[in-house]
Amino acid sequence: MNLGRLTMNNKILTALLALTFMSAALAGCTSNDDTDDTDDTTSDVVKIGFLNPATGPLAQDAAGFEYGALQAVIDLNAAQTTTVFEAVVADSGCDGTVGAAAAQSLVDANVVAVAGAACSGASMAANAVLSAAGIPMISYASTNPSLSDATAYPNFFRVVPSDAIQGPAAAAMMVDSGATNPAILHMTNDYGSGFADAIEGAWSGDVCAKIGYAETATSVASEVTQIADAGCDSIFMVSYVTDAAMILNEVASQNISAMLFSGDGPAGEGLLVELSDDTVASNLKVTAPRAGSSFGDFEARYDAANIPSIKQYVLTSYDAVSIIGKAYNTDSADMDASIRAVGTGYEGASGLHTFLASGDVGGAGYDICTYTATTSEDGAYACNAYWTVADGVTTPKTVIKLGFMNPLTGPLAQDAAGFQYGAQQAIVDLNAAYGAMGYEYQLVEVDSACDGTAAAAAAQTLIDSGVIAVGGAACSGATMAANAVLSAAGIPMISYASTNPSLSNATAYPDFFRIVPSDAIQGPAAAAMMEAMGATNPAIIHMTNDYGSGFADAIEDAWNGTLCQKIGYAETATNVASEITQIANAGCDSVFMVSYVTDAAMILNEISAQTLDIMLFSGDGPAGEGLLAELSDDVAADGLYVTTPRAGSSFGDFEARYDASNISSIKAYVLTSYDSIMMLGAAHQLDSTAMSTSIATTGTAYEGASGLHTFLANGDVGGAGYDICGYAATTTGDGTFTCTKYWTVADGVQDNAA
Repeated sequence: MNLGRLTMNNKILTALLALTFMSAALAGCTSNDDTDDTDDTTSDVVKIGFLNPATGPLAQDAAGFEYGALQAVIDLNAAQTTTVFEAVVADSGCDGTVGAAAAQSLVDANVVAVAGAACSGASMAANAVLSAAGIPMISYASTNPSLSDATAYPNFFRVVPSDAIQGPAAAAMMVDSGATNPAILHMTNDYGSGFADAIEGAWSGDVCAKIGYAETATSVASEVTQIADAGCDSIFMVSYVTDAAMILNEVASQNISAMLFSGDGPAGEGLLVELSDDTVASNLKVTAPRAGSSFGDFEARYDAANIPSIKQYVLTSYDAVSIIGKAYNTDSADMDASIRAVGTGYEGASGLHTFLASGDVGGAGYDICTYTATTSEDGAYACNAYWTVADGVTTPKTVIKLGFMNPLTGPLAQDAAGFQYGAQQAIVDLNAAYGAMGYEYQLVEVDSACDGTAAAAAAQTLIDSGVIAVGGAACSGATMAANAVLSAAGIPMISYASTNPSLSNATAYPDFFRIVPSDAIQGPAAAAMMEAMGATNPAIIHMTNDYGSGFADAIEDAWNGTLCQKIGYAETATNVASEITQIANAGCDSVFMVSYVTDAAMILNEISAQTLDIMLFSGDGPAGEGLLAELSDDVAADGLYVTTPRAGSSFGDFEARYDASNISSIKAYVLTSYDSIMMLGAAHQLDSTAMSTSIATTGTAYEGASGLHTFLANGDVGGAGYDICGYAATTTGDGTFTCTKYWTVADGVQDNAA
């Protein structure tokens, strides 16, 4: 760990705390001024006590606890103007004698209630002093089962569950990890003895050994030797941070091979700060109270503060102080009753709390967290499982987020539902294939809008959401803009529909793949289709965006001769009357539209309006039944022929599922939408640390719903040629869309029946 950085953070925290106390003190002086000119409108100063283990075995975590308490005071003061809350912090020392003296100092300071203490023995002793003065307390970390006795400990509440519940959680954690013969090594103080008894009571059978040590012990060599001699396969430490470090160092020193466990006492990154060699904690598993849902923004603020501590107890420190402040504002005359009222369905940073009659809370179960370390200074702490009374130990699946850029708005919006269906079905199939291996794939869908600016912003949204790779975009301009953002973040993408020839430049568009062929190939297919249908003098009318210009150039290059006309229009155009008139006046025998769905409908309607008798052609942009849904009169598309990427052999059952779904879209791109997400999932399974390399490997003879794909060095695929499909419509019925021919580089135009 970077101890220098942690030291600096603690210095910053110290300065912050000093400033907070100074502000609170100044505010208090205002309301308690003995001079004659006191402002009667000044807010009352209300003192909230906070018992913090600034010294003793939990001192390493005290900065975090205090941060939570002081942030709660700041928030309480920001939420209203009638009261100025002030935190009065006293050192509980994790000790009964020190805790009792600290409690008396808080009584003398006229606090209305106390948050704390952390350690159970300190809470017990403090409660005797505070309850005698009629001052309630809310512990943020004391878990001894005896504290559930409301007669013995009046005016006592806690926002952590009793160790009577943590005992079964600890036993279940050990069983789940394979322990069969555990030893319990515990402090003999109130916390240690109570928790050790709860674990032993929950364990099925006899424990290997149960050995106590004084909280003040400076060596546990003989105790660890006794455990080793007994042949125990595991050790459960009921300890705080300092003594947990001592035990771990001793186990390592004696070279004992045993599974290591602990409860909440040392849980958190503070243990790693205490250790000089983090590897002695490697594979240590601990239980710590589970927050469930965290309400408000305090958890995020703590995460950003970078203060090592037991996170759950930082959150409960915040909640304990917050409940006291809100209870005072609810009914300051009866704080005990007011605390109970506020603590009913209380939405706290540490979860949802309701105080029972005993002052306890039921809790939301326990996180099961693991320490890992490969070298002496880089230990890590992560919570990757949890336990509840109802379900026992649960290991959540690892969530893998895959991005999907869909033209939900813009000129291809008519087809977005089909693209979305393909991507979503891929997620269903990935989870069916890999869910049992502990993975949960999630789709993060954004609107690319067929627009570069919108797509760049959408790409950043995907990065911020934590995706590992992206399927999309559909439109070439959107893909180009998105790639600039994604590739800068090292995130690869597979487009399911972008065909601009420029995208074949792997230097300009790194980490980019596509499972549709370049329009450098579709251009010859389009020219061959027109020639086969008898066109001799075609016009091209095309969008002037990246897709339209690139495809139009490819058709012109492939046409044998001179075009009748080549006319561009803005993608946002709402009228093409002059362009169609120009084509009519030029005497062209055919027109090829390089368009999307919306503008193809606009062009067809204009040709119909001008009663222009001309052959109609288009590329893949509007191809599919979605065009018929866009038209108010399907007759306008009668006789239109289009090229669209040919699937070849379709592997798996997705094509049949799509056909049965009755979703109108560009079918070829529904299939490629599915394949793009499936390939990303397969690549993740291959090697998630090098996704671009894994995608390239996965895309070698990949058997997809849209055909057999092999990525070239530049991320392109050669494709399986192009289907040639025609629209037909009568004045009495709906239009139809049927693919009757196809084109390949090798064989040119062929009938499907051939």
